[in-house]
Amino acid sequence: MSTHKGYTNADYVAAYERLNNFKAVAREMGVNESTVRRSIHNGTRRDPAMQGAMDAVGTGLVPSMAWIKTKATADTPGFSVMLRPAGETPEEVADRVAARMNGIIAAPAIPAPAACAGDLLNFLPLYDVHLGQRVGSFGTAEAVERLRIGVNDVIDRAPAAGTMVILNGGDFTEATDNSALTPQSRHHLAVDMDFDDISDIAVDVTVEIIDRALSMSEKVVYQGLKGNHDPAIAVALRQALRMRYRDEPRFELLDGLDLFTYSFGSNLLAGIHGDQKVSKAESLTLAIAARHATAWGNSRNRELWRGHRHNQLSVAVPGMTLYQVNPICPPGRYASDNLFTGQSDIQLVTYKHSGGRCASTVYIFQD
Repeated sequence: MSTHKGYTNADYVAAYERLNNFKAVAREMGVNESTVRRSIHNGTRRDPAMQGAMDAVGTGLVPSMAWIKTKATADTPGFSVMLRPAGETPEEVADRVAARMNGIIAAPAIPAPAACAGDLLNFLPLYDVHLGQRVGSFGTAEAVERLRIGVNDVIDRAPAAGTMVILNGGDFTEATDNSALTPQSRHHLAVDMDFDDISDIAVDVTVEIIDRALSMSEKVVYQGLKGNHDPAIAVALRQALRMRYRDEPRFELLDGLDLFTYSFGSNLLAGIHGDQKVSKAESLTLAIAARHATAWGNSRNRELWRGHRHNQLSVAVPGMTLYQVNPICPPGRYASDNLFTGQSDIQLVTYKHSGGRCASTVYIFQD
């Protein structure tokens, strides 16, 4: 049974018996330490009947339960047995999380740019990346490269602003755990690797984007929102980034997983994922005004950003403009089945401290 890069759980167990060190095994095999720990856990504790069922259907995902049936013979009756694998104990989960957090190295000092305009802010909304989504030959590696190319392009072409705000608008990953199901609707998802590996990749590429932003701006602000596909990744990213940039005074990590707001001079920027039950522009505007009355009163230009629906839309209502953005990911199975026709792109918008936009850059993916 393949786990990652063609290795089996038995391969990881054998390597650990030889090296007796998780990090050494990970380094030798070119994988994350979390992959080694999980594979050894699976290889030494998984019931052989459950492993046989997984091998029979060619999956590396551990089912929440499975029916094992045997045929009756002349000597023995047939049996039908339901197997339900035991989950990790709270102590095992705590140990695994602690190991990953303790292994995060603080970011090295990144030199600030020589000159940038303090009265400008660059806003980079990243919506619906869906790392881990498998569409034909398109998978995680292609998604990372797609994100990297688009982000670098819009940052390179944007004005040199003193502040850069990065909003992860949700659905950064395709799945929130190894069930490969959406948490609420329980829709089946096509993914190409385990969630632990996807979450590591999500952290790595986010760190790459933030490091790049720190080299281009005096101050970098980040907030991650929950998506309907990946509510867990926003929490994991926040904890990882808090550890990574604990010694970086030019980085600010905003709290909150459902609603983003940021004031810059006469601008009030807000963001949601877009799966909220309140969806009309007028109702959303009133909700922002009620929740953030002071910031609302101090601003003249107010914008609310959302994704989720995988198509572009702008609606101007009294007091605020709603911008619904295209996804960054290519069309998946759900989009194709429902005849979605929107394009994929990445936007970066530049705002003046006095209020309003002064520039906008976009990278359009040619799918």
